[in-house]
Amino acid sequence: MTDWEGYAVKLAEKFNYRNTYYHEEPRLDISAASIASELMENDFIISSEVFEHVAPPVSRAFENVWKMLKPRGVLVLTVPYGTQAETIEHFPELNEFSIVEKEGSFVLRNKTKGGIVQEFNDLVFHGGPGSTLEMRVFAENALIQHLNDAGFADVKVHRTADLVHGIWWPEPWAFPISGRKTRSVEAL
Repeated sequence: MTDWEGYAVKLAEKFNYRNTYYHEEPRLDISAASIASELMENDFIISSEVFEHVAPPVSRAFENVWKMLKPRGVLVLTVPYGTQAETIEHFPELNEFSIVEKEGSFVLRNKTKGGIVQEFNDLVFHGGPGSTLEMRVFAENALIQHLNDAGFADVKVHRTADLVHGIWWPEPWAFPISGRKTRSVEAL
C-alpha cells in the first residue's frame, strides 16, 4: 500500500508485486466496502504509514487487509503510535467532511450523523498540507486488538533490531508489527 519507491522497485524485481495508491492507479482504498478481486490473494502485504490516515471506523481497513491475504499470508505494518494507553481519535464523529482552506490554513468541516456541524483547526498532515491528514495516534495495545479482531494471529511487535531484515528503530514506540492470516472467514 503506497510503498516507498526504494523498496517497491526491489520487491517488483523479486516477486509478482504490485504497489497500490489511494490517489492514483492502481488504486486501493483499504477502507472501501469492497476490494477489487485483482487485489486479493496476496502472500504478503506491506502497509507503511497508512492506517493513521484512514477515516473512521478504522476497523474496516484491518478487516479488508486480512481479506486480501491468502491463508498463512503475512501483513507487515508500520504506523506511528504512541506510548499512551488509548488511541487518540482526532475526529471520532467523522461522517460527511471536507478540508477547506480558510485564512491561509486548512480546516476540516464535518457534519456528524446527528447533523451537528463541526470545524477542526490545527490539522496535522504527513507529506504536506492537503495530502494525508492524520486521523489518529494509535496506542500499541489498540493496534494489536484491531489485528486480533480482524482475524490475525501470530501478531508480533518487532522491538528488537533485526538488521538482516532491515528492522531497526531506536525509539520506544512505533515498532514494526506483523500478523499472519490463520483463521477462515467462517471462524470469525
